[in-house]
Amino acid sequence: MLVVGDATIDLYPTDATSITPGSRFEWHIGGTATNVARWAASLGSETGLVTNIGTDIMGEMAAQHLAESPVDTTHVTRVDATSPLTLYAATEDDEHWTAWIAGSCYGFTPPADPATLVSPYEWVHLEGVTLPADVNQTAVRRLAEAAAAAGTNVSFDLNGRTTQWPTPDAYRQALQDVLQYCDLVFAGTDDLAVAGIDRTPAGVLELLPPNHSATAFITDGPAETTAMIVADGEVIEQVTATPPTASVATTAGAGDAFAGAVLAARHSGISDLKELATIGNTAGAGDAFAGAVLAARHSGISDLKELATIGNTAGAAAVSTVGPFDTDRFGAMDRLR
Repeated sequence: MLVVGDATIDLYPTDATSITPGSRFEWHIGGTATNVARWAASLGSETGLVTNIGTDIMGEMAAQHLAESPVDTTHVTRVDATSPLTLYAATEDDEHWTAWIAGSCYGFTPPADPATLVSPYEWVHLEGVTLPADVNQTAVRRLAEAAAAAGTNVSFDLNGRTTQWPTPDAYRQALQDVLQYCDLVFAGTDDLAVAGIDRTPAGVLELLPPNHSATAFITDGPAETTAMIVADGEVIEQVTATPPTASVATTAGAGDAFAGAVLAARHSGISDLKELATIGNTAGAGDAFAGAVLAARHSGISDLKELATIGNTAGAAAVSTVGPFDTDRFGAMDRLR
């Protein structure tokens, strides 16, 4: 499969103290598309990534780290620009993210010939964070159209950000332009709220053409995940699955893990909605080991040692913590959100 979208450098404080000059951080390779690609690859799918990486020191380290991962980086482009950074900070009752995007290499470099890029793949996965016009809107639409014309399955994760869209109508129209080509749709209830529609299966149907057919997953944090099959504009099958209880420092990346695990499971031949939702929920809860073992058991593997090896490999590949480093190395940057 081919995953197309963004890469970021995500910074996390190493302790709970306030952030000041000299504070120490762990850094992770992030970005919705990069997260999905790494999860799918860690679960055994041959996965390529299309994204930009900067030529600054953070980009150099990210490029090296990705090159050593199971993700195919043939289509990763080094861009003479700074790397996009995000900074996590916990609050008393929530979490806060600040992103420095302006002037960075955020997004991906559009291919000269979209059809040539996508035709070798069974699946192409696209991301909503690169859908704004000032990121990659035209390229995302062209890739979806080219993939559908070539018989390549198209997957799309809405990933709505209020900071990226002037109005719900603008976001909704951009989604409809792309989703008409999609076979698999991932939507969080927060994404649907950004689009100004019901956070339900009926809301998802509003985004699809009247006679469209697709599979869709609606995630809602720790609440039930809804999975459904749409045929000719009608929901013909719908199931729910409750995510496992998990205690995590941040839920960031859970939706990307869900999408990556479901794509890997679909690629391995799993089609049962309940099982796909369960695998996605397990990955979203941060358990790459369990997600990999579930998929392996379905594919017929029963040897305990082999299952343990598969789970351990997935768990190791899904972790990307590198660092730490300090804030004194960074000057002033534009704040997007």
